[in-house]
Amino acid sequence: MRFVYTVIALSFFATLYGQDAELASDKAITEIDESAEPVIESVPLNLVNQSWFTDRIGMAVVYFDAEVDALATLPRGIKGLSFLDIEVQAIPDSNKGKSVANLRFVLRETGLVTIPSIEFIAGERIYHTMPAQILVGEPVPSETMSLSLIPHKRRIYVGEPLRLDFIWRCEFDAGRLQALNYYPPFFNDTSVEVVIPRNTSAEAKQVGLPIGGRRVIADRSLSPDKPKSLGRVELPLFLRWDKPGTYHIPATHLECARLLESSRNFGQYAAHFNNELFAAEDPRLRYERYYAESEPIEIEVLPLPEEGRSSRFSGWFAPTRVHISVTPTELEPGQLMEVTIQVSSQAPHGMIDLPPLRLQPKLRGRFLVDPQVARIWRADGTTFNARVRALSVGVDAFPSIEFQVFNPETARYEILTTDPVPLTVKAGDGASMIDISAYAGAQVSLIEQPEGIWHNLEVNWMDDLMNTVVVMLAEWFWLFLVMGPLAYVCLLPWVRERRRRATDPDYLARLDAYRAFQKCPDTSPEKWSAFLRFMAVSFQSNQAAWTVGDSRRALKSVGASEADIERVAALHASMDLKDFSVEQDPMPPVDFSGIGQRIFRLINQCILVLVLLSLLSFATDAEATTWAEAEGLFDQAMSAQAGSDAASALFAESALKFQAVAEAGERPGAAWYNAGNAWFKTGALGRSIAAYRQAKALRPFDQRIDANLSAARQLTLTDVPPLNAGLMLPTIWLKAVVVICSLAFWFGLLLFLRYRKRILLVVAIALGLTGLGMITVWAIGQTQSLQQGVVIVDEVIARKGPGYAYAQAFDQPLQDGLEFHILESRGEWSLIEFEDDRQCWIPTSQLQFIRD
Repeated sequence: MRFVYTVIALSFFATLYGQDAELASDKAITEIDESAEPVIESVPLNLVNQSWFTDRIGMAVVYFDAEVDALATLPRGIKGLSFLDIEVQAIPDSNKGKSVANLRFVLRETGLVTIPSIEFIAGERIYHTMPAQILVGEPVPSETMSLSLIPHKRRIYVGEPLRLDFIWRCEFDAGRLQALNYYPPFFNDTSVEVVIPRNTSAEAKQVGLPIGGRRVIADRSLSPDKPKSLGRVELPLFLRWDKPGTYHIPATHLECARLLESSRNFGQYAAHFNNELFAAEDPRLRYERYYAESEPIEIEVLPLPEEGRSSRFSGWFAPTRVHISVTPTELEPGQLMEVTIQVSSQAPHGMIDLPPLRLQPKLRGRFLVDPQVARIWRADGTTFNARVRALSVGVDAFPSIEFQVFNPETARYEILTTDPVPLTVKAGDGASMIDISAYAGAQVSLIEQPEGIWHNLEVNWMDDLMNTVVVMLAEWFWLFLVMGPLAYVCLLPWVRERRRRATDPDYLARLDAYRAFQKCPDTSPEKWSAFLRFMAVSFQSNQAAWTVGDSRRALKSVGASEADIERVAALHASMDLKDFSVEQDPMPPVDFSGIGQRIFRLINQCILVLVLLSLLSFATDAEATTWAEAEGLFDQAMSAQAGSDAASALFAESALKFQAVAEAGERPGAAWYNAGNAWFKTGALGRSIAAYRQAKALRPFDQRIDANLSAARQLTLTDVPPLNAGLMLPTIWLKAVVVICSLAFWFGLLLFLRYRKRILLVVAIALGLTGLGMITVWAIGQTQSLQQGVVIVDEVIARKGPGYAYAQAFDQPLQDGLEFHILESRGEWSLIEFEDDRQCWIPTSQLQFIRD
């Protein structure tokens, strides 16, 4: 109040001074007229403002009874103030005079400031304004008003929204408040993003505020004991930094004017922005200015950890909830479908962005996603509306999709998974799929193969036999390669024997007679007859005329011992006595020990064969059991809720079972193919491509594998040239062909030695040369080709060296399913090279080797 009384007293003295000046001026004019000198007249300076402050423009008015000239220059060098302009206008119809001068100036110092006399000329008359003194005040703090900025945290992560609660307590009469001034410095800081959420309180509690050049709505709580005061005003502010570091928020300054006249109604209109806090001070009214300041704040912004962070990180922070709905759920291929994604978070609407849906692995190859997404405000988050098109009738659900969020409490990344939405896609106009080429900017259609990729191969004994033979020949390559010449050496005597039989009739007759002799039991009466026949045939004589003398001569001719000759002679005598004597003596006893030993050895060999057969049967049963389990899991996954995590888990387990069957060597081609189908169902493109390539190495002529492999490759997002196909036949087939050619070569030589046909020799030589050529091709391919691999994770950051400390090799991450050559492995990292010769390092755990 002391300030008010001082202003009133100064105004009263200024008025008295003005009246005395007018009397003196009249007297001076009379004297000038009498002396014929220029007339000098004093005119009062009428101050418009009732209150004076350094950051406000002051105004004054001077009236003249004549038309004065405009000033050529503004007054300079005045202590405490600076003139902005002095505008002179004629007012012929006014009862206040014939012209007026409007003065505008800025006060630069507080305290008592004097406005000096200013000279105006009107012909021969000179007007001098009367000096005036004004008391310039400044805003002062008040105990009846306070300001607070309360952060919910003082340590956050890059990109994490920080909530600041703006709280303004004011006990002044709300009807007397005017011209709120609050410009926090962070509103103009380019390193920080500021979002003020929409107010959702009841209208009776809302109040409009001008903050940082914005019109916002805050919550107002009235004080029960002071119902006319402004009360407590609260407003949430959200700040977000894009770089780590320690940030200082200085003290913020809130200032407003308080009128000294009686109060008016505050916010008397429905519009929240029509209260006097938005209006500037009225210079004709007297007011005081008060301010309040908040405490400075220090915020530590931590960098997001690199470990576990995906390039598809959503930018969301826990706690966050996501709900997805789809309309319609019954549609045709290519028909538009709206996907509504409701994101609920503590972050405000303006700080929630939706990651591109086209990067979701489970949507690839099933839906065409429109890149345009609509945003709708919600009280607890944001609703995104996206449009997608189902590509074929094979789509049975909008799958569960995943969003990576960061949990500041645990400092770890987490995965939010939505629930799948069942769909019914029926063929329209006879079309079971859409032509993606009709949509501008869309990717190449992935469902162009008529047989699709969802059909598993059935068990076929011919395929099993072929794959088993090829795998066996390739795995035991060197053994079978050496087995050819060994078999040739071992079979050569037998071949010569067969050749002698075919070309020497006497030798064949002797051999047949000997075999007949061996077949007769020693106690059999036919044994002696067979012996005589053998002797007669061996020495080219007639069996009926063969005598003991013939035996003696024949045995002597071959160098038999005297003992053997005498034994044979004795047998002749014994048999003659039996034939011509009345008494029949039995045959002498025969020693069966040699024959018993051979039978014993044969029995052991039979037992060994039976054991091996039983073991082979057990292994087949075990592998068949694993195959049956894999097929059962695949069927369960097909019966589970389409697109659900349960279905994906069953498909993944089925894929692992099929791979186990393939690793065991049981139907490896079909098992790898089925594993690829199962991996594809889970959305694991890299693993499916690896499985298809393993199947192709075993079944290089199967067009279904080529079709599925092509479809999976078209789903990969990284745009790099495809790998060179290299050799037409995989290594495993080359080895098998080499082994077959080698065995056929040696077998052909044996046939030639047996039958002496020139064509057999030509065929054997041709097979040998073919085998040598295949070995040469395989050897060259082994020296020139590199190990190949494929990315098996959703995405991986490529580095310029074997470690996370190295810079990124590319701006974009490598996507799932990308194929490459592997140049080097160093620790847990591998150096890879694309077909266009670009290289980078990736973790070995995030790739799968292709075994050709």
